[in-house]
Amino acid sequence: MNRAPRTVLFIVTSFWAYGELAIAVEFAGRMAGTGFRPLFLVPPTHRGQAAAAGLDHRVLIPGAGKVNRIQLQDIAHVHRPALVVLADFLNFDFCDRHYGLRRADLSVFDCPIGTFDDFAWGRPDAWMDTYGFRAKYERDISLDGLSFRLRPCPLNNPLDETAGPDVFPYPLLESVPDIATTRRAQVRRELGLAGDRPVVLVTGAAWQRMHAAYPLVTPFVEACHTMLERLLSQLLQHADVVGVGARLVFHDRTPEGFHALGAVEPERFRLLLQAVDLHVSNNIVSVSLHRTALHGIPSVALVNSLHKRSGRLRWEPQHELPHGLPQEPPTSAPALTDFAQRVVDGVDYLYPCRMFPVGWHHFLRSLLSGNPFGDMVPQAELFDEEEAAAVIVPLLAEGPERDRLSRARETYLEALRKLPEAETILHEVAT
Repeated sequence: MNRAPRTVLFIVTSFWAYGELAIAVEFAGRMAGTGFRPLFLVPPTHRGQAAAAGLDHRVLIPGAGKVNRIQLQDIAHVHRPALVVLADFLNFDFCDRHYGLRRADLSVFDCPIGTFDDFAWGRPDAWMDTYGFRAKYERDISLDGLSFRLRPCPLNNPLDETAGPDVFPYPLLESVPDIATTRRAQVRRELGLAGDRPVVLVTGAAWQRMHAAYPLVTPFVEACHTMLERLLSQLLQHADVVGVGARLVFHDRTPEGFHALGAVEPERFRLLLQAVDLHVSNNIVSVSLHRTALHGIPSVALVNSLHKRSGRLRWEPQHELPHGLPQEPPTSAPALTDFAQRVVDGVDYLYPCRMFPVGWHHFLRSLLSGNPFGDMVPQAELFDEEEAAAVIVPLLAEGPERDRLSRARETYLEALRKLPEAETILHEVAT
């Protein structure tokens, strides 16, 4: 007699972003035939995506901690999970204000409890820089009590050999063939794209507007949007630009060749990629960015390494050198175009940023150091107009720069092929 599959409960608490749900759904999609079955507990904002993915799921109730704790007790009693996986332990630890849940409430489960570890938490000297300051809540971040960590690659380094026995790196996506182009012409017609011009995808997310609670940050965000508009205006001379997700630019006008689609369903997004020649993102941790790069679409991450405080400008080092070697000092005399200089002159406060607009420039530095992901997805300085153009424009057409990214992708995929499969990880963790 066949044994019924054991349940793995995935708890998703972030209602403002979809990345952690996407990561968990990708992992859950590999569980068929493994002896495990997924069950999701999600915010009401994510109910539609869970249903569309055909996932068995329950829904958290905002402001109803007692009811949500009863839900946990019911799941523990009825489903008896073999594992509980927090989609993001950090978001869970701060979800008390929304769902009334704390880490102690997970004690109803008699099984290993772990988390997806998207950024190799606990790296030495990887302090969190948010909006240019060291995060006050950093001392409250703790992995204590968690039995295992699932590390999706990217953004984690598949070559990292320093992880402990409770850490399990694995490929973020199970299958990463080149994007099909069978419906490319149809998609281009539906979007109203002009002729055979290349297509640049620009993505944004609703959570990237959450800076409103920090008035000091708003001028910096507006300056970045100005520079992004400037960059896209230059790209529109060579290509059409398609915007997906929250609209970050061109609020008062829609230039010719710019197509703002807003939020799109996952299936439509996958179809849209058939028409895309290049992806530009201002969020290096974006799952969409990782997805396009892994599938062979040339992709670039826009970053900012420029500081401005008390009227003084300086560039922050982009990369971390190996331990024991002297770190490159910040450059005190940035060279800017006249346009970028005028933008910078109009702002009192600038801070380094890889995950716009939160920051995380320093926090992610050691994660990217020695990580082959950096060869597959180049970073371009948003306020350095000449560098950004030099990185991005050659990728609009076939040539040596595209060939280099293609080779880097294959090197990265080769590293992913050596990582354990989901089934292997599940059986090891659940024993």
